[in-house]
Amino acid sequence: MKALIITLLASILFVSCRKEEPPGLPEVWSYYAAKNGLISNNVNDLAIDHEDNILIATEFGASRFDGGNWVSFSSAQGLIHHEVKAIAAGTDNSIWFATPFGASRFKNNQWVSFNSQNGLGYNFVYDIVLDRDNNPWLATGHGVSFYNGQNWNVLVKQNGSALVHNIVHAVAIDQDNFKWFGTEFGISRYRNNIWQTFLAGNNQAGFILRLYIDSKNRVWIGSLAGVSMYDGANFYDYNMTSGLIFSSVEAIAEDQKGTMWFGTRFGVSSFDGTNWKKYTTNNGLPDNWVTSIVVDKDNRIWFGTKSKGLAVLEIQYPQN
Repeated sequence: MKALIITLLASILFVSCRKEEPPGLPEVWSYYAAKNGLISNNVNDLAIDHEDNILIATEFGASRFDGGNWVSFSSAQGLIHHEVKAIAAGTDNSIWFATPFGASRFKNNQWVSFNSQNGLGYNFVYDIVLDRDNNPWLATGHGVSFYNGQNWNVLVKQNGSALVHNIVHAVAIDQDNFKWFGTEFGISRYRNNIWQTFLAGNNQAGFILRLYIDSKNRVWIGSLAGVSMYDGANFYDYNMTSGLIFSSVEAIAEDQKGTMWFGTRFGVSSFDGTNWKKYTTNNGLPDNWVTSIVVDKDNRIWFGTKSKGLAVLEIQYPQN
């Protein structure tokens, strides 16, 4: 009996001393799916063009959404293959599509496609990013291919390149014009024919799924083991122990408040530098598997999901 009383007192003391989390800000969710005009609910990637349209890459083509109207891009129109792994938009009105069978460019209502028969180093393209001159850099199943507007160039490990591994899943370009390549065995950084490699043994940068450059020019690295941030000098690792909802990070974005967003197949985590918050189907997401995230000019966070289309989160911050 005495032990029971002590246990009850300890429990009461714990509850009374526990610091409750403050109530969150109001959140408004909206959703878009095939029934609304999206070409497919199976979303692989998201991007925003220079006119603030949302670009959506899916398993069965791509869509562009201006907030009211939908435009679809399909293989029947000129897309090299219907399965679009990644999408990128240039300031020159170009849209680039990465597929397992090559890449396509849509510009001024004209299509051009590239594969290994006309210069592309390898047909399976995982990711794509455009540089300052709107030239594409493609992460492929055999090295990196980049196009200067006239010719293709290929960076592969066995051709004197210091690329750490030839299967490249992610590519990003930072504010200093360094090209970052995320592979199945670490990361390579490249500029002016100078290479630097970050191997898996140094940090969580092993099997890379996603790269993202934030507003402070820090590199965020999504891998099978969690997410790492490189500030130019040091790596900082975050995983499920830190507060991440799941270790395998497939999507990364930063909102206008500086909060980082991470998409996994078991939900989303947000991180403001101190606090973590988790989102699942229990509190807004239509599907826990989030493949891509972008933030629009109004600071709305767009989530692309594996099978349930798009979700849009608007956090209602107090007016200054």
